[in-house]
Amino acid sequence: MQSIMLKRYLCMLQKALGLGALGLVLLSSSCATIGPKKVVSSHTAYNDAVQLTITREVLGNIVRSRYSDPMQFLAVSAINAQFSVGTGGSASVGGLGETGAVGSVGGSISYSDSPTITFTPQSDAGFYKSLYAPFDVSETIGFGLSYRFAKMNPGWKNMTLLFSFASINGANDQVIGEKSSLYNQRIAALAGLLEGGATFQQVPDWDFDSMTIARDKITAEDYVEAFRYNLYFIDEEDGKNVRLARYRLVLALEVPDPGDPEVITALTAIGVTPGKSVYIFRPPTHATPGDLDPESIWVTPRSMADAINLATQFVEIPQDHNALVQPIKSIAADGLVLPPIVIRSSKDEPPHPYRIQHRGYWFYVDDTDLGSKIFLEVLVAAYSSRVGSRGAQDEGPQVVLPVGGG
Repeated sequence: MQSIMLKRYLCMLQKALGLGALGLVLLSSSCATIGPKKVVSSHTAYNDAVQLTITREVLGNIVRSRYSDPMQFLAVSAINAQFSVGTGGSASVGGLGETGAVGSVGGSISYSDSPTITFTPQSDAGFYKSLYAPFDVSETIGFGLSYRFAKMNPGWKNMTLLFSFASINGANDQVIGEKSSLYNQRIAALAGLLEGGATFQQVPDWDFDSMTIARDKITAEDYVEAFRYNLYFIDEEDGKNVRLARYRLVLALEVPDPGDPEVITALTAIGVTPGKSVYIFRPPTHATPGDLDPESIWVTPRSMADAINLATQFVEIPQDHNALVQPIKSIAADGLVLPPIVIRSSKDEPPHPYRIQHRGYWFYVDDTDLGSKIFLEVLVAAYSSRVGSRGAQDEGPQVVLPVGGG
């Protein structure tokens, strides 16, 4: 009898081993189906989480800056998601040696997700250099043009230029009085040209980043060597001297009709000589021979820190916090029309996704306020491009958190 029971047990064990082989088949099948699906769903979920985190971080630092509290950025520098699929099998025999012995076999498939998330405090010298360094002219204009609905509200053109340039041809917004008023006049004139059909264009221009050299000092070998690096010797002073230069693309303002009286008035207000169809934007560090070019628009681009500081004026301060903040000058001075942008405040937690809590209040952008959402979108894009893309290898220390899942 025991030999019969033993044979039955061995048969069940063989079935269990067969189940194990089946488990391998199921495992490979699961990896082929669950894996790709989890990659798609997990990628979307992590992407949404990082997008919301960065947006709230930028919003939070705008509010902190309004209260004169120190800003702090914490980047999600790495997300390592580890997926695993496993199988198991079992077999048992009861009543061995007795009449009516019974047995059972079973199998299982398990799935687990064990991600780790790395947070990196953005606080080293490289980060702050990026935060406070001015944008390139084309870079700041590019972000400014991202403001949608510009044709629906002319105030967006003013907003774009105010957040792009801190000064235009010597007039800036940091000086109270005549120069500040002149700055706003030039912003309005430039916006008016854009409303009238003027456009931003990339045009070729010589980069004269070198000293003047006497022509008789230049040899044929010098010309060949310069040509290898796309450099050219440009004549000056009727050919007596030359200057080493290269062609590069720069941003320029192109006006449709240089002879139009309104165009002439606007160009005069900007501080350039009317009559040309193209005016190149030049930052103060732009190397150009001779005196400042009166046929160019000399500008000082903003930095990311400047943009955050300007955005603080749109923060709605609770009445009982008036003593905690300083009055600030609105960039809408001298009658400049701006779109209605506001970062609202509430004692109760709002239902909108772009919200942060600070000093006992909630600050948020209403999800139905499209203009304010677009404004926040552009600031987040500018931050991510300029200072938010630094990798974990550039920073320290790091905080790595294991996240359980299943």
